[in-house]
Amino acid sequence: MTTPSDDDLIHELRAGNTDSLGILVARWEGPLFRFVYRLLDRKDDARDVCQETFLRILRKSDRFREGARFSTWMYQIALNLCRDHLRRRRRWGAIIEEKIESTRETRGASTSVVLDPGAELASRERGAAVARALAEIPPEQREVLVLKEFEGLKFREIAEILGCPESTVKSRMYYGLAGLKGALERQGIDRA
Repeated sequence: MTTPSDDDLIHELRAGNTDSLGILVARWEGPLFRFVYRLLDRKDDARDVCQETFLRILRKSDRFREGARFSTWMYQIALNLCRDHLRRRRRWGAIIEEKIESTRETRGASTSVVLDPGAELASRERGAAVARALAEIPPEQREVLVLKEFEGLKFREIAEILGCPESTVKSRMYYGLAGLKGALERQGIDRA
């Protein structure tokens, strides 16, 4: 038995088979949560946005464009919900507070043994420094950095999600990386 593609599942969803949504949720909830959490930095808010994203997929499956990638459509819905959520919070300039949480927790790792507590602490400190630096750059640049560097999407996919030309995405990436570097240097963190 072959695993159904995202396109197959969307077609089934359109036909009224809501079980296909469960498969999509199981397949995409981890990557979607990580993406949303990096933008909102609050687990409860990220869970709410992820749930609303999947509800919108269910309600609006008929709006899915033939030939489009499901992941692009899903990230676009989630990004718009994140923007709405942040507008309500009126906190675009400081969405990432100084919270140090285990990177294992946000990545879903299951190891419970810490082999090197010093390395673990250094990793957490680096993660917190990057989070603070991300909070200092404009939201348009932050979105591109998160989609490219954390989610591993291609510039073409990011352009489709954001609804802008690929050249704009590349420009935002360039300025975002420069801003991130400057913010890290202001924290006393060099390239290492």
